[in-house]
Amino acid sequence: EIHRARHSIRLCLFLLGELQGEHGDSVIDALIQARSRGVDVQAILNGHLARQGDPGREYTMEEELRRPLLPAVYRLQQAGIPLLLAYGRYDQPVPYCPIHSKYCVIDERIVLEGSFNWYNTSVYSHDLYVVVNDPVIARIYLNEYEQTQRDFRIF
Repeated sequence: EIHRARHSIRLCLFLLGELQGEHGDSVIDALIQARSRGVDVQAILNGHLARQGDPGREYTMEEELRRPLLPAVYRLQQAGIPLLLAYGRYDQPVPYCPIHSKYCVIDERIVLEGSFNWYNTSVYSHDLYVVVNDPVIARIYLNEYEQTQRDFRIF
């Protein structure tokens, strides 16, 4: 579906890596190619899990923001794709991040959603993924995407 995107892609993901797509290229490559075609690509990611280092360790916010991005996330950033790294509200400890979503909205009409993390090891898990082609359903997900930006700390 990412290869067919014409206007926009919105991702909200718990975890993102160099997942291999059905065309043999990585999802990261497909997103970068979409951006190169003029598609407006943007992603909200779990900020803590988008960074390298020990995910079990508590960091100060300053330490957290200095940690390097995972290679796949860094590639998106270098390609000019806006990345919104989400963390919990200000009254919650760092590195808490409530983002556990796994959805993508393409061209304000196609929704990809399920329990599948966008990471290579997930292909061996027993996960489900649903593709829905419905602008009404897509609008619900886009509203959630916008609400997430208002509700959490975004860096």
